Amino acid sequence: MSKNQKSKPGNSSEAVVIGGGAMGSATAFELVKRGVKTRLFEQYLMGHDLGSSHGYSRIIRRDYYEHPDYVPLVDRAYELWRELEAACGDQVLYITGILGIGVPGGEYLTGSALSCKRYKIPHERLTAKQIRKRFPQFNPPENFEGVYQKDGGILAIERCILAYRNETRKLGGLIHEDEEVLAIEPQRGGKSFRIRTRKGEYTTERVVICAGPWAERILKTLKLKVPLEVERQTLGFYTPLERAPFELGKMPVFFFDFGDSNYYGFPFFGIDCVKVARHHGGSVVNPETVERNFTDSDNEQLLRFLKSYMPKAAGTMRLGKVCLYTNTPDHDFILDKHPEYEGLSIASGFSGHGFKFASSVGEVMAELATKGKSRHGIGRFRIDRFK
Repeated sequence: MSKNQKSKPGNSSEAVVIGGGAMGSATAFELVKRGVKTRLFEQYLMGHDLGSSHGYSRIIRRDYYEHPDYVPLVDRAYELWRELEAACGDQVLYITGILGIGVPGGEYLTGSALSCKRYKIPHERLTAKQIRKRFPQFNPPENFEGVYQKDGGILAIERCILAYRNETRKLGGLIHEDEEVLAIEPQRGGKSFRIRTRKGEYTTERVVICAGPWAERILKTLKLKVPLEVERQTLGFYTPLERAPFELGKMPVFFFDFGDSNYYGFPFFGIDCVKVARHHGGSVVNPETVERNFTDSDNEQLLRFLKSYMPKAAGTMRLGKVCLYTNTPDHDFILDKHPEYEGLSIASGFSGHGFKFASSVGEVMAELATKGKSRHGIGRFRIDRFK
């Protein structure tokens, strides 16, 4: 490294956030909102399509089938998304309702019922016949049932990232785009850190790692082995055979649980197409070498689903995208401090259901970085559960 790349007095900060996707951009915003001098490092340009924060839309839902412990965190996320809208003057959250469809006794219907019961979330149970009558866009198997929850909706994913970036800069945060972090070097027993990037060196008192599919690579430089896997997923956008039933306001977001496979999707949003994607079931990949082209096989898989269960949506494929999940073995998040270095916190393993929580995760991580603990119940997300 040349002399002009060494750490300089002006390269110090109180906090550094690594990763400019959903979680990193929200965390940087929450830190600067608290008056913390913060730098955010993103290895690409923010809003890129190489990770997990692209594709026009993401679902937000309260009837959390994964576990009731998520409900308070997602309820706080709704509040913080509305606060972000007020700050940036743009809408990022759209309420459409959510329709979950699955086999009775399956994971979605069982888990959703548990969360709704524990937190008194209003919802409706529907038979397959009732689903077809009320929501003719869908053709579920006769033995399937559904749950409709009115608070589900859509987050405009790229607009969310842009809003966080802009608001962070307004509050004095420094954003380093196209600057990859190579290593985090603890100093003074982990009370401060040297950050080495491809462009220079920086010093900071606190670090928050929100690096998505690249988190494992960075954590290895800290000799911390976390069981993370990166999974390739695909998103397909289709021009339906009939337009009207699939317009925003006429169709809820949806989730199909078949037991061995799951699919989800959206009405028109950001593009005049129905969006559909498979939830899990993709191949384990390296984010540096993953096949990023949407293939004929990807298209055929999604079209099979549409032809069987949403036949009027099974038109021409207009756009296909590749997305990456970062999975923990139990598919729960990691929201915790490093077991050895007090000034270092980690947000990772969002396993394909994390974006909706970005606003509240940002709050959690800012609290961990500044106070060492969070007001939110995050015991489920401790890193030591993998021991």
